Amino acid sequence: MKAATATLATFLLLLTSGQEVLPVVTALVGAFDPQVLLRQVAAGFSHIVPDGLDHIAFLLGLFFLTRSFPALLVQVTLFTLAHSLTLGLVVLTGLSLPVRAVEVAVGLSIAAVAFEGMFPTVFWRWRWATLVLFGGIHGLAFAHSMILGSDMALSPLAALFGFNFGVGVGQLLVISAAFLLAAPFWQRAWYRPRVVLPALSLIALVGLGWALARI
Repeated sequence: MKAATATLATFLLLLTSGQEVLPVVTALVGAFDPQVLLRQVAAGFSHIVPDGLDHIAFLLGLFFLTRSFPALLVQVTLFTLAHSLTLGLVVLTGLSLPVRAVEVAVGLSIAAVAFEGMFPTVFWRWRWATLVLFGGIHGLAFAHSMILGSDMALSPLAALFGFNFGVGVGQLLVISAAFLLAAPFWQRAWYRPRVVLPALSLIALVGLGWALARI
């Protein structure tokens, strides 16, 4: 009896909440503008390729962390979900953090990923948490630099979805290109000392330089 009462109460609560939320959801879906979607897909893609050199550096840092494509895909997906959620939160709520602090944090995140690749015993147990944290930081940077203009007023759902989708496609292009170039050599004995470590050293210097230039 108690279980049935609890179930009924939960159903009524959801129904009541749904009546309040449904008009908002309907308005958002009804305003889904395909032209806004396409514009923001292009904007999100160009935000990575060719404009997102800092983001590309971070992705390459992730790439050189592992020689397993499934593991790489999971890590990139986790990072992508984190920065997409943060971007949506910032844009929809108006949350704001100092631009300079965010940019410094972006540079430090790049350097941290590179250092983890060079010294994998430092962070590996908490890699999922660091990826969520760094994804959130990059999401904040996206929010500072993305240009939605009137698209946000015309169709907020299409604008956010399109931008995030374009970013995701750009990321996939970067990772795929790196995979095609480097994966055939993953199992070679010289791959880590001659390719991974020099690349990660350069990425770490880029990240630190990016951070120092914005202090």
